[in-house]
Amino acid sequence: MRTTHLAEPTAPVAGPVSRVGRRSLLPDALALAGLVALFVAVHDVTNYLTSPYWLDESWVALSRRFPVGDVLVTTSSSPLGWTLLLRLIPDDDHLRLLPMAFQLCSPLVAYLLARSMRWPTRGFGVLAGLTAGAAVLLLPAQQIRHDLKQYTADALVALLVLAGAAWLERGWSRRRLGLLTGAVPIAMLLSHVTAMVVPCLFAGLAAVAVHRRQWRRLAEIVVAGSLAAAVIGAIYFGVARRADSDVMQRYWADNMPSLSELPRYLVRQLGALQPALGAPVWLLFALAATGVATLFWRGRPATAVAVLLMPVVEVVLGVAKVYPLMELRTSHFLYVVLLAMAGIGAAGLGAATVAAARPGNRSALVVAAALPVLLVGAYTVHIAPWLRFDGDAPGISLKTGMAREDVRSAVRYVRANHDQRDVIVVNQVARYGLAFYWQDLPVVLTPRPNTVGWSVEFPDAPNLLLAPTGANGIRDTLAEAVRRAEATGGRVLLIRSHLNAADVAAWSEALAGYEVTALTGDVEPVLRVSPRP
Repeated sequence: MRTTHLAEPTAPVAGPVSRVGRRSLLPDALALAGLVALFVAVHDVTNYLTSPYWLDESWVALSRRFPVGDVLVTTSSSPLGWTLLLRLIPDDDHLRLLPMAFQLCSPLVAYLLARSMRWPTRGFGVLAGLTAGAAVLLLPAQQIRHDLKQYTADALVALLVLAGAAWLERGWSRRRLGLLTGAVPIAMLLSHVTAMVVPCLFAGLAAVAVHRRQWRRLAEIVVAGSLAAAVIGAIYFGVARRADSDVMQRYWADNMPSLSELPRYLVRQLGALQPALGAPVWLLFALAATGVATLFWRGRPATAVAVLLMPVVEVVLGVAKVYPLMELRTSHFLYVVLLAMAGIGAAGLGAATVAAARPGNRSALVVAAALPVLLVGAYTVHIAPWLRFDGDAPGISLKTGMAREDVRSAVRYVRANHDQRDVIVVNQVARYGLAFYWQDLPVVLTPRPNTVGWSVEFPDAPNLLLAPTGANGIRDTLAEAVRRAEATGGRVLLIRSHLNAADVAAWSEALAGYEVTALTGDVEPVLRVSPRP
């Protein structure tokens, strides 16, 4: 019987860092630097930092205009910590640096998760880390997650939980358990997904302790898990649950199937998600399953159990009408974990090749290294159309809000070219972008029964009219705007944003009796509305 020795990755000895110690860290430093460089290469960073905010971003950005005392209202469905971090970014046009920072960290943590496992050689460990990190970085769904929402933080927190579990399994101690537990409130303030993934962590640790009959360790896990649950509950019921309104429940209703609808729903969602995953779902699942098996094989069983429990928890919460199931945005963390596991699985296949070969067989090491490299290479070729995706590209049916909407140009044009005689008409949802981009326009925060839970009014702008939804309401608003403009000798300027098919039909009907002139050539142009001669 042949035994393959698998050593844990070594750490430098405490004390002065020797030249050998520095050299041992060099491959990891170069690998991490390579992932950072790859991030810049495959993402159109300049475009993300210069494109206008669309509706779902506008209200998040607008929260910066209000005092910190209003943050429990303005944070809405965003985690409180996320909303507060946005205030630290000095430039209003560069707020997407926050989701991009979390997004950049995700492949780095995936690298550390894979790297920390037992591998045949240190070099192979670096390759395994690069494979997992590159898989997370290249995921097409990552190309559409630059908006000002917490979804990249969700993904990072999920990976950090798994990396923390692996770190604890590598060298169990009460101190490490305490540090992981102490990080829970920070994670919960940045991502509500913490409430889903942290229980998976403690369940995995407890399951392994029971299997090994480590009763004292189990008691420590139960105590730590109870403290973590108390913190999660306090933050959820004290802050996060404010956004769980009936309106929000109706918004996500189609993504919360009943138990009888579940099989058909899962099949439909998997088919719809495949382009954003970048490969056939069956192949990714097979590689991810291999990754989970590799975690068990390489001495990280609690981490493996945590991974297996994450989709189970989401299915349960989806059927219970608590959390949207397998939705592209809210389940982004699961897709990132899926690709991280697929990367580990690719490396695990290589490691299995080494284990099956005779000791000292160099050709086996070459084949083992080639397997993950070839798989990542094939994946890169397959998802090539997604690289540096700007929101609207040939061959990709998805078009992001960043490419579809441009309320910024409309607001800046009107602000620069209107005079006091003009009447400005704005559709309901464009008010958030108007309030954000027209910084010197006084606004008042008001409660509103919508998905955000709040809105803004413009008390010092009597010639600014907010048009309701529906053709009749729009028609009445336009009639009033024209009446005022005729009285002052001004123009009627129309700003619209985030129009769905029903909105387009309603506006077309209401504008049918007017002469309409486009004053700008942008995605969402400013229109001048005049009575027909």
